Amino acid sequence: MRSRLPLLGTVLLPLLLSVRPASSAEYSTSNSIIPKDNSENCSCYVVNSGADSNTPQYFQYYRFYDFRNLADSPGQYLSTPGLVNDTQDAGAEPVWDANILNSDAWNTDWNIQNWSKNATDDFPTKMVNSPANIYIKQDTDSNLSTYLTLRTSRLDDFQSAGEIENLQKNLMHASMRMSGRVIGSKGAVAGFFTFFDDTNESDIEILTDDATDVIRYTNQPAVDEDGNEVSTASVAPEKLAPWDEWQTHRIDWLDQNSYWYLNNRQVAANTYSVPREPSGLVINMWSDGGEWSGNMSVGDSAEFQIQWIEMTFNTSGPVDGPAGGSNKRDLGELEKREDGCRVVCKIDGVKTLGTPEVVSKSQAADMSVSWGLLAFVGMVSLAVGM
Repeated sequence: MRSRLPLLGTVLLPLLLSVRPASSAEYSTSNSIIPKDNSENCSCYVVNSGADSNTPQYFQYYRFYDFRNLADSPGQYLSTPGLVNDTQDAGAEPVWDANILNSDAWNTDWNIQNWSKNATDDFPTKMVNSPANIYIKQDTDSNLSTYLTLRTSRLDDFQSAGEIENLQKNLMHASMRMSGRVIGSKGAVAGFFTFFDDTNESDIEILTDDATDVIRYTNQPAVDEDGNEVSTASVAPEKLAPWDEWQTHRIDWLDQNSYWYLNNRQVAANTYSVPREPSGLVINMWSDGGEWSGNMSVGDSAEFQIQWIEMTFNTSGPVDGPAGGSNKRDLGELEKREDGCRVVCKIDGVKTLGTPEVVSKSQAADMSVSWGLLAFVGMVSLAVGM
């Protein structure tokens, strides 16, 4: 959720003009190599979704972003960066961990935001997104496991917030997941959502004012033109697994339905205002002192921590979205796959998270393999006979 304001003053970090898949290893010198598209043998990807959570849904593309193994030594990301101070209200602060968060691998797919919005009667606290609120962290000196962190903190004069967006802005239906937790003070919102505009947006939102067993699932707009709440827009189930512990959150955006999952269990569904436009994935941690977010006390802060992000999706239009100008990178791998869905891969229930596994092949795919093998045998026979 963007507090119903357009995206202004966006920081556009340099893009690497390449379609070579980036791996988590490229973010650092660690030995963990999990490509973002580890699927050379896959023509499409299947997930079970729908009202019964058992209807196969098929998608063309796949991405996996892994932030769990970025430390090269104990304690490398143990210290939390200092809070933004009252003089830093322009969103121009440098990003922490620039070797990762301003690397070519990161900039190929992600964009760190610095837009801001002034205080109003409804949203009484000025909010400024800062790159200094996006960083890598680990829990203990002896544990090399890491995670991406988005932070928000309250200063005397404004709220400092954090937001990133994926540069794949032509998603047209998707299944998107992340392993995350939210910790810290009351009065903040953690968001994981698809976004085109304020009437084409599907949200997972965790409010730190809520009990830890409550999560908000919403399709925007959540209010009508008169400012009245739309009762069918949002659901907030209770007695869920606590959001301040690591959980797997998921949005399935289908043609006429939205489904939300927690730890692979469907917990919400909606047919109201299902997004109709090509969209992108946005992740943020924010507050504006309003009725929705709550008001964070001066000096307090909260964090949205993410271990990994996984998404399978279809596309429509240019990679930078329908409102964009020229493409910011070569469409290359994003072009329509000519082989349709001959080799179907699953992404759930796999041996290694982030590595799709083949579940079925069409006869055409088997024939191509057979003909390729016969051609190879023929070449070997000719070579032996020479």
